[in-house]
Amino acid sequence: MENNQFKQACLEKIIADHQSGSAKIAFVALQSLADYSQRSVMTEPATYLKDLNSFALELQQTRPSMAMLTNIIDAWRQEVNKNENKNPQSNLMTLKQVALVKANGLMMQSSQANDRIVQHVCELIADKSVVLTHSISSTIINCFTKLAKKKISAIITESRPGNEGLLVAEMLSKSGIETQYITDAQLGLFMPKADVVLLGADSILADGSVVNKAGTYLTALAAHDVGIPLYICAENFKQSRKTYETIHLEEMDTTEINLPDLPHIEPRNIYFDVTPARLISGWINEHGVQTITGVPST
Repeated sequence: MENNQFKQACLEKIIADHQSGSAKIAFVALQSLADYSQRSVMTEPATYLKDLNSFALELQQTRPSMAMLTNIIDAWRQEVNKNENKNPQSNLMTLKQVALVKANGLMMQSSQANDRIVQHVCELIADKSVVLTHSISSTIINCFTKLAKKKISAIITESRPGNEGLLVAEMLSKSGIETQYITDAQLGLFMPKADVVLLGADSILADGSVVNKAGTYLTALAAHDVGIPLYICAENFKQSRKTYETIHLEEMDTTEINLPDLPHIEPRNIYFDVTPARLISGWINEHGVQTITGVPST
């Protein structure tokens, strides 16, 4: 496969992935950069770096609602470009090594942050709790896996239109967690049966509001109405300087919602919504449970 074909395949893979959470997509992007950094045919350090930076920017633009994708690639670019600025005579082999090592290092850093979040969640959740979640998050899946020892049970939504709740159900089944699988429309009915809501996030905005799969806002409203605590589990790479007014909420192909072609009817398929900070009980990052005043800005 030629380099341009490789890059296009990587971009299309991320664009087409409507089921994975932002952490997994960020890892796919970093791995794409790591792989491309080793296969690039550029022979001069300057053109090599220019080519890598161009590909990195293209990867960032694939999923504008996901702060982690932007932030983790920014961190990678900063490290790679910093090495060149400090060592303008760096040879190509050195740059390739730096690009690979930094990508792997950031993935390790994120994985360690995820592990610490899981630890904080396990300390927070009581034995035999009923935990409700919406959509899919690798962090939340890892939390459930560890919480299985506490004999928790779960309520999960199907999370249309991607139906990623089915993937969550399969994982919880393997962990032996008793689970009720519901349509998104049943959230209001089942919320009073939950003890706590755990959710991932695609972005945490400057004021603590959360961008996540559409339906998260409704989940938070239901939890707030019946007095169920709701926690957002997300590492600091998901922090964003953006606000409700400036965040771009991705809209996907409307064929996913299976509406026939009807006159006067316009289907919409906006994949993300924004949950106000006032509906969130706490933000759990790698440093622990944060209040609104404790949410760090970037």
